[in-house]
Amino acid sequence: MKMDANQHPTFEEWLAAIDELLWRGGTGLAHHNDLPDQPWRDWYDERLRPIRAANRALKREGADRF
Repeated sequence: MKMDANQHPTFEEWLAAIDELLWRGGTGLAHHNDLPDQPWRDWYDERLRPIRAANRALKREGADRF
């Protein structure tokens, strides 16, 4: 699912939302940099919601999703 037209977080705010999801989601990860390289900027430019991007990253690494 993509972000609504009225949602305009900066890239840094968007990454911070992903970090919060990873930390609070019980993944054992505290930061998006705890994962191998992911196309974060591409996903941001695609306007993916942070939860969707976090799920994609976890799935790519073989982990359970939220």
